[in-house]
Amino acid sequence: MISRRWFHPNISGIEAEKLLLTRGIHGSFLARPSKSNPGDFTLSVRRNDEVTHIKIQNTGDYYDLYGGEKFATLAELIQYYTDQEGLLREKNSNTIELRFPLNCQDPTSERWYHGHLTGKEAEKLLTDKARSGSFLVRSSQSKPGDFVLSVLTNEDKADTGDRKPRVTHIMIRYQLDGKYDVGGGERFDTLADLVEHYKKNPMVEKSGVVVHLKQMFCFFWASKYSGSSEQGLKL
Repeated sequence: MISRRWFHPNISGIEAEKLLLTRGIHGSFLARPSKSNPGDFTLSVRRNDEVTHIKIQNTGDYYDLYGGEKFATLAELIQYYTDQEGLLREKNSNTIELRFPLNCQDPTSERWYHGHLTGKEAEKLLTDKARSGSFLVRSSQSKPGDFVLSVLTNEDKADTGDRKPRVTHIMIRYQLDGKYDVGGGERFDTLADLVEHYKKNPMVEKSGVVVHLKQMFCFFWASKYSGSSEQGLKL
């Protein structure tokens, strides 16, 4: 699986062309939100000294190129057309090659940011390596451009009364004005500001469970806590 850092959440078509022509080579590509049709996306690809823009439809149920194969996530669509060489073509039948993803810079350098982990990967890391209250932030796969706060909590086990670990996932929305929020309430200029706020002000789930952000989860901390001599985990 190629890195999903090819997604650039806040650039225009002109900015995409400039990035690809200055930093890319033939076959370099990136994906970005559509400015002309909010909710959809655009795949921008460098072809020699020009940039081609391909519209990606987001119906809410699937992603496609306005016809053809349908995919559950944007990442699956990009992976498919990267793997299937010669399948992506212009109207004149010329091949469009997706060869080199042009990576976007991470939105923060904070160690709790884990980039493009999937939800399942985040759950495994937190339940295997962390303690209650540990948290990390990752990019959302279902809603590119947004983020997810994943927190290890405890819940009562109905039959014995014991408490077992559970990971709560909280969507962080990235708004068009550059602000971040969790679907209501306060809005923040940066991811770091949002995390710091909720470290001091716990959130309450609809079920009534209080979500505390007690300590960040990072690869170094995980290896130290588990007693491993490794300095990180490879995913």
